[in-house]
Amino acid sequence: MAKSFKPLLESLPKGARMAQIIKRAEQLAQLNQQLHFKLPPQVKGMFTLANLRGDVAVLLCQTQMEASKVRMYSRSILQILQTEFKVSIHKIVVKVENTAKK
Repeated sequence: MAKSFKPLLESLPKGARMAQIIKRAEQLAQLNQQLHFKLPPQVKGMFTLANLRGDVAVLLCQTQMEASKVRMYSRSILQILQTEFKVSIHKIVVKVENTAKK
């Protein structure tokens, strides 16, 4: 009889660092998806919520042009995160994804 596969999180001990990282990544992905429903149409799909560090939200864009536009709307994005999602942040940092081949 073949063993069935279990989700990775079920296979790891609850306190394992990897389990914590996976859970945090899932939470950020879910918040990112929900955030995009609330964004102004001008910036929908232009960035990914990459991290929340202390009181800073890190947004990742693919191009410098997108990053510039997202920076223009950063106050709106900040307000949405604070009011709609009750995220305790006070600053947004916009970074451009490094897609250069090594």
